[in-house]
Amino acid sequence: MIRSLPIEPAMATRPEEWVPALTLAVGNYSSLGAMPWEQVRHIEIFPNVRVGESTWIVPEEWLPPGELRRARSRTLVVSCAREGQELEDGTSITDQSIRRSLLALALPRRTRTGVRSLKPSSWLQKARLLLHMAEWVTSNRTSPDRTLWSHLSDEDWKTMPLELSDSSGSRERIRAVIRDLAELGSRGVLSDFPLPQPVAGRTPTGVVLETPSREETPRRVPEEKEARSTEPFSDAFVSEVVRRAIWLQDNLGSQLIECWALLRSHATEAASKGRSTSHPKAIEERRAIIASFPWHDASGDPLDHLPWEVSWTKEKRTTAIWPPRDASSINIMIGVLQALNYCVVGFCTGGRSSELLDGDDTSVDPDNSGHYQARTVKLEDTETGRIRDWPIHPRARRALHLQQEIAQVIRPDGEGHLWMLLQDGAEPAGSPLRNVNEPVVRAISQLGLKHLTGNSRPHSHRWRHTVARLIALCVASAPQVLMDLFGHRDLEMTLHYMLSDPEIAQEAKRVASEIAYAIAEEALGDVEAGTAGGAVATSLENGIADFKMRRGEHELGSESLSEAIRILTFNGSHWELVRPGVLCTKGLGEFGPCTQGRGSPDPGGCRTSCEHRLEMARAKADCAGALDQLLREHAIAIEEQAGMVLANIEGQILAHLKRWDDVREKVFASSETARSIWSSRRTA
Repeated sequence: MIRSLPIEPAMATRPEEWVPALTLAVGNYSSLGAMPWEQVRHIEIFPNVRVGESTWIVPEEWLPPGELRRARSRTLVVSCAREGQELEDGTSITDQSIRRSLLALALPRRTRTGVRSLKPSSWLQKARLLLHMAEWVTSNRTSPDRTLWSHLSDEDWKTMPLELSDSSGSRERIRAVIRDLAELGSRGVLSDFPLPQPVAGRTPTGVVLETPSREETPRRVPEEKEARSTEPFSDAFVSEVVRRAIWLQDNLGSQLIECWALLRSHATEAASKGRSTSHPKAIEERRAIIASFPWHDASGDPLDHLPWEVSWTKEKRTTAIWPPRDASSINIMIGVLQALNYCVVGFCTGGRSSELLDGDDTSVDPDNSGHYQARTVKLEDTETGRIRDWPIHPRARRALHLQQEIAQVIRPDGEGHLWMLLQDGAEPAGSPLRNVNEPVVRAISQLGLKHLTGNSRPHSHRWRHTVARLIALCVASAPQVLMDLFGHRDLEMTLHYMLSDPEIAQEAKRVASEIAYAIAEEALGDVEAGTAGGAVATSLENGIADFKMRRGEHELGSESLSEAIRILTFNGSHWELVRPGVLCTKGLGEFGPCTQGRGSPDPGGCRTSCEHRLEMARAKADCAGALDQLLREHAIAIEEQAGMVLANIEGQILAHLKRWDDVREKVFASSETARSIWSSRRTA
């Protein structure tokens, strides 16, 4: 049954209330497409914004920190009407269809993973695509009855994404919106929607959208577009950026902020006397402040040169001489300092820009925990996201403390954000930083590092891919580590980051092979010297002896050792370091207790009794230390009469005693308990 009275506005004041409030206001979804416009236009889509209005503004606090919070980014003009098309209420049939479509996109719908709804930020991105689509229709495929979608043909739907974007990703996102509209129309939520047409192979619920062939000619002249942000930074770039950041932290950071604060105070004082910053007297006084400031390096020596050059815009020169003449150059260095602080934190955490920009004073090392704490929204089911933390390196902590010093100079009282606009612009200086990319790009150029950025701009997201690359190359369990660090839900997303560099798979394979070779070289040296342990050590020792005898050698030379390693490790593809000092020599076709069969070894199931286990000599000290600790815990368990704990500890002691004969004999000499455990278990 369709309501006959205007719908009471939905009073959503928080993002998590948005969809439930819309659901309550709309009522039965299947009737929304047939609901009179007079009723639909009264629905409150956002606080104090009704569907019937021509401008929609998403509340700032409903969006994650970053560029989306800018007023222009969250404001939508939801109208494509041409002059003379307006109806009595000021809208047109086209505008009504646009607004109904935008409203429908905000409602929950059933997906393959259950009932889902868009967060405000995701809805906003789809809404902008839909408005571009509507503008294309009104400019190229107008309908006599002013409908927006239902009159379009198959060819129109294929043409639209191609003419709206040259990016394959953007084209696919447009096609996704088209599929959403078709599905909403099939459920009665929309009356004007992409209609299925009688074409073979079409699904009953939507429009078939073919992916264009590679040979297809673009339908519009390609425009210059943002370089991809998935390319990891080169080692040379990372090294130079971090080197400059560390030097600034140790030598100039706090001094620079102090001088900048003096210059800002002077500007305020001069303004009170009616003098602008361009007044000759004010310029002279600011230069005097800079020249007389006691600049010094970390050792206390006078500082007259930087270890690298900086481009001074106003002075029109690139130099390492310090200090600069003008206040504008100090402003440039403050911008460079903030950009490098962000790069260090991004490199140490791998966080998204929205997560890092969400940080405030309470985020920095709460309770001396060695963590950075902020809100993550992406991939979270709740609109408000959740608070998470990242372990931070001392250098990242220092960068955040410098940001707090900058904030104390320019941030308005009562605010707590860490990253901010440093000059007046779309918002006053001291406002939260919305777009971190432009300041970073500018700073990298001023530092003369643009030539090291590769084929892409130094986009902030590239730090995330850089972290993924480095961990993929250095850490055996890289996917699991990155899933936790990046907050991913599944391995597929993590692999996208790990393999974003086309050459990373080959590089990772090469590094893994080199690591396997180096470890195998050390292990075989231990075996040959008789200091290795583990069940496989004896058979390897016999095999090496036979190998040397056949080659007529008393000890393995470099060439013989290399050949032995290649044979035993299958050219570096086997022999996995499953824990410090412990190698697994199991091949893919061999049986092992860790997998209860054949297949890749499972490091978590490694057992001391496994016939493929090889203990390196450097693990002896760890074994002796572990036994010492376990024997102390054994005594405590006896004193506390903890029977189950006692049995567990004895099992661990026995496992360690089996690893090396000489370690076992040394422990026996000082511990009657160890001898008793060994004897009783052997008897049992």
